[in-house]
Amino acid sequence: MRLAIVVPRYGERVLGGAETLARQLAERLSHSEFDVDLLTTCAHDMHTWRNVYPPGAAQSNGVRVRRFPIDHHLWNERRHRELMHKFANREPTTVDEEYEWIDNSAHSPALYGYLLQHGNEYDLLIFTPYLFGVTFYGMSLLPERSILLPCLHDEPFARFLQTRLMMESCRGLLFISAPEMTLAQDKLGIRNPGARLVGFGLDDHQSNGERFRRRFGLHDPFLLYTGRLDGMKNLLELFSFFGEYKRLRPGPLKLVLMGDGPLPVPTHPDVIPLGFLPEQDKLDGYNAATILCQPSLMESFSIVLMEAWLSETPALVHGDCDVTRDHVRRSNGGLYYTDFDEFTGALDWLIERPTERARMGKLGRAYVRAEYNWETVLDRFRDAVKTWQQPSRTLELKQ
Repeated sequence: MRLAIVVPRYGERVLGGAETLARQLAERLSHSEFDVDLLTTCAHDMHTWRNVYPPGAAQSNGVRVRRFPIDHHLWNERRHRELMHKFANREPTTVDEEYEWIDNSAHSPALYGYLLQHGNEYDLLIFTPYLFGVTFYGMSLLPERSILLPCLHDEPFARFLQTRLMMESCRGLLFISAPEMTLAQDKLGIRNPGARLVGFGLDDHQSNGERFRRRFGLHDPFLLYTGRLDGMKNLLELFSFFGEYKRLRPGPLKLVLMGDGPLPVPTHPDVIPLGFLPEQDKLDGYNAATILCQPSLMESFSIVLMEAWLSETPALVHGDCDVTRDHVRRSNGGLYYTDFDEFTGALDWLIERPTERARMGKLGRAYVRAEYNWETVLDRFRDAVKTWQQPSRTLELKQ
């Protein structure tokens, strides 16, 4: 079977859950079963969309990657940001403004041209995530062959008319967590008979916390955040909560940040930014951490949460995120908070109880190994592919 995975940005240094999922899926699919092309743009940064990778075909970790340039003449950054701000603040908007937002997103006419010319040569086209112009425009060309892996969040963009049309007109939907699927079907009322829950696979890993502590001179207990440094990850609240916590609880606890992004890091003696780290350093960091904090309100899966649990590190997540709260409840691998008082209480409880903290980390690891190992996830993916290959009428009757 011939597949194309279409993602706006791609590369080992590209941060983002959907981008990581696309890379991992492309690398893990059996070459004896699937002939995979990865179609993407030349951009690395989703804030500037500057073309930094060379266009054309190349190999990356055994994956055939085809890159196409972003056309900046079609991207009105100012207007796009104006609309993003309006939507994010839930101001009244029109359907025309929703379409204008997509029209002023980043686009690659060269990629669209390739899909028009060669799209029918693929059995299925898997697009991820839902949010970008490349996905909206690309899927509209061959909806009958298109599968959307939306990485859906409960946000204004998910309620746009064009989002509903895209999700209901494509061949199938691929969800990576049960709350994400519930959001689409129950809260948004999306109806697509090809919707399937597949999950996300993670490899077990070896990590060494002592090596990390020696390398970076970190000998105190620390709360760890890893991922993109972006206001959309609710980091401003985390910075505020941690600063107030340290004012009330002076002591050795640090906040360590792994990752990069546009958000400035506050100047504080106990906030330590380490930037983007090599993979093994990142894994060692999970093992060294006292607690992982995932403050994001909008997650469709949360890879960092799973990676931390594989290192037996307990988690503190935001209770207003359905997905991470569901993971914590099902695994008993951590606690959640919704305000500063709960943040303080949960952090105190975890720090003061090393035995319970260690037990939570072990439970988190057991949960990931049982639910999100690659063998299980790829079996679900194969079953979904068989469903999507059925004639449309048969697929509809099965539902």
